[in-house]
Amino acid sequence: MHTLTFLTIGQAPRPDLSEAIEAHLPVNARVRHAGVLDGLTRQEAELRFGATAGRATLLSRLADGSSVTLDAEAVGAGLQTRVDQMEDAGADIVVLLCTGAFPGLRTRRARLVEPDVLVTGYVGTVLRGSRVGFVVPLPEQVTEAREKWRSVVPDPAFTTASPYADNEAALLAAACTHLEAGANALMLDCMGYGARHRRSLRAAGLTVPVLTPGAVVGAALGPLLD
Repeated sequence: MHTLTFLTIGQAPRPDLSEAIEAHLPVNARVRHAGVLDGLTRQEAELRFGATAGRATLLSRLADGSSVTLDAEAVGAGLQTRVDQMEDAGADIVVLLCTGAFPGLRTRRARLVEPDVLVTGYVGTVLRGSRVGFVVPLPEQVTEAREKWRSVVPDPAFTTASPYADNEAALLAAACTHLEAGANALMLDCMGYGARHRRSLRAAGLTVPVLTPGAVVGAALGPLLD
């Protein structure tokens, strides 16, 4: 029986992020949840992990549902601390609930599942040759996203829409911008985008493939746990 920990960069649990992955897990998998910001007030979280001007940023949520913008480097250090703790607690698989890149993150013995690696590989192979439109949460994340997806051909385009907005109007506008520019596939590049965002785009009449990280990770991880 596998012991699997879902690790968010915000506060746990985040069923909105993990549900697409959990749908692919065997029924006997033992699942736990942890977050970098667990136990912290908003003030404490922003003091220790808050976004810094000119540095890479990430977007997540606190337990009260409010969003918080974080410094990617500080989050990386916090993730390593949590990974070590999860391994000490018996986790043999740790699944990050973030599509950010954390190249220094390591486990001692547990399998580490990084959506960034899985999703970039999937898009680079399955959608090779497609004109892909990428949606990221924040305008300040576009520079890092361009670097992340630099190998995609034809050159990818980027728009922004928060996955934590009260409705999907901004996401629909971002998607339509891509379609009007000739995109024939969409990649919603944040774990915060899930099935409800995809359903909203389908309900609005979009028919192109819409990829969300959770669905990609779940499809890749499930067979390994059978």
